[in-house]
Amino acid sequence: MRPTPEVLIVGAGPVGLALALDLHRHGLAVRIVDQAAAPSTWSKAQAIHARTLEVFEHLGVIDAILAGGKPFRGFRAHNQAGEELAHVSLAIHGSRYNYVLSLSQRETELRLIEALAERGIEVEREVRLDALRQDDGGVEAELVNAAGEREVLRVPWLVGCDGAHSTVRHALEIEFEGFQYVSALIQADVRIEWPTPLPDDEVITYIGDDGPVAAFPLPGERRYRLIVFNPPDVDAELSVELFDQLLRSRGPTDARVSDPKWMVAFRIHCRLAAAYRRGRVMIAGDAAHIHSPAGGQGMNMGIQDAHNLAWKLALVARGRGRPELLDTYEEERRPLARDVLSWTDVATRNMTTVAGLRGPIARGLRNQMIRVMGNLGFVQSRMAQTISMLEVGYPKSSLAAESQVDLWRTHLFTASDHEAPSLRDRLAFGGAPAPGQRLPDLTWIGDDHEERLHDHLQGTAFHLLLFPGLHAREDDLAALATLARGVEARHGDAIRVHLVHRGAAPPAGWEGAAIPDREGMVHEVFGAHGECLYLIRPDGHIGFRGQPAQQGPLSAYLDRIFTRPQG
Repeated sequence: MRPTPEVLIVGAGPVGLALALDLHRHGLAVRIVDQAAAPSTWSKAQAIHARTLEVFEHLGVIDAILAGGKPFRGFRAHNQAGEELAHVSLAIHGSRYNYVLSLSQRETELRLIEALAERGIEVEREVRLDALRQDDGGVEAELVNAAGEREVLRVPWLVGCDGAHSTVRHALEIEFEGFQYVSALIQADVRIEWPTPLPDDEVITYIGDDGPVAAFPLPGERRYRLIVFNPPDVDAELSVELFDQLLRSRGPTDARVSDPKWMVAFRIHCRLAAAYRRGRVMIAGDAAHIHSPAGGQGMNMGIQDAHNLAWKLALVARGRGRPELLDTYEEERRPLARDVLSWTDVATRNMTTVAGLRGPIARGLRNQMIRVMGNLGFVQSRMAQTISMLEVGYPKSSLAAESQVDLWRTHLFTASDHEAPSLRDRLAFGGAPAPGQRLPDLTWIGDDHEERLHDHLQGTAFHLLLFPGLHAREDDLAALATLARGVEARHGDAIRVHLVHRGAAPPAGWEGAAIPDREGMVHEVFGAHGECLYLIRPDGHIGFRGQPAQQGPLSAYLDRIFTRPQG
């Protein structure tokens, strides 16, 4: 007899697998089923962005993911004659993963499946969801296996990660609003022999008379994902000869394509679910949103959906989080998906327009525009940061809050104290990372090694950062120690408190976790000229901040999340 799971996950693609890992590390018993007999043999989604790599680090699978992948760090656009029009660096700041990792979706899935197996969780194959019903106490799911045997399973929670044709979404009668583009594309994973040496860690694009063709680096020698936009006949039989001919007609005439591992043609959709949750059932990933492959956001969005949902569902399922906490999953993730659909739609339509240009004058103007815009520094920086997804945040979320003393209570010139900061302190704090933003991944030199902020803040708990301020005295720490004891007494292991201190060692009397900041760099980044605090959510986003560090506003915020004292 298998134990009754607390969460049933329908769909074992990368989103369902990541969710299962995340829920397991939060202590929930999960069961994951998929109607396919085996993981997909297709490579599908290939680009893993910096923010998703940070999620994989949280899940404890980053080493396996990196070991199989190939970083790429740039994008080159050429005209049909091979002249370079633009070179865009995809390097970003603010994360140790300052690149895009190329790894096929199949390989990503295999590594996640292996990680689940190590934790005693097996994907149940050839099991489909036939129906579901729910009430206030749980969800009843009817499962059918390959032999036609039916199982009626009752679980507290169910999450549909079952793709664009989601059975769960249909069962919930959630509208999947959107449209299909007229444009289409074909793609293949192949070996490419270029006539002249080209960097193997950059996306290579040619814009020919009939439209663009792009080659994305894959792991392996001279392996690429070759994508042809608006092929002459999307319904034509796919072959290596067709891809070879299309690359040479739009790019180098003496390039050669060989050894295809996967070929597919598809039309592009842009759709968004009208809701992400109905009662005790939620959807994530392609079940909730599908869009153009422009920017390679799809799989990354879904995995980040799972990371947002996991800690909230874990708290509520354990009775430690208020039920309304689950409302913030849709509140935070759906507007973000809507924004991504918007900009990928613009990019797709622009690409269609570019592909449709005819005549030497129109094409010349197009190439000149690409040359000018693509080489502007701010354009390159914006592209890199958008693609990395590091700027994804929830500033309008009901979980994003802060507390500051009234402006009239600040001192104009004096150094800060516990009761009232100076105006300078207030201005520095105002310009620092705000609630809803992802926690910056800072690195700095410690006494004998490099310190990394994210390394200090692993695990499944909230993290409370207490800053004494750049001008703090020893006796100023007494109030922070009292605050820390109060938080730990009330919330137990749900919140881990860290003192960010300026000395070579934590001050006398401090018994908790400490983060050394001898040079004051962490204080500067967080605008902590005066005393303040930051509460970091389990998914690495700032939930609450306060200046000065006061128990009352923090407790009021925590009472909106937690049901009762956890000590």
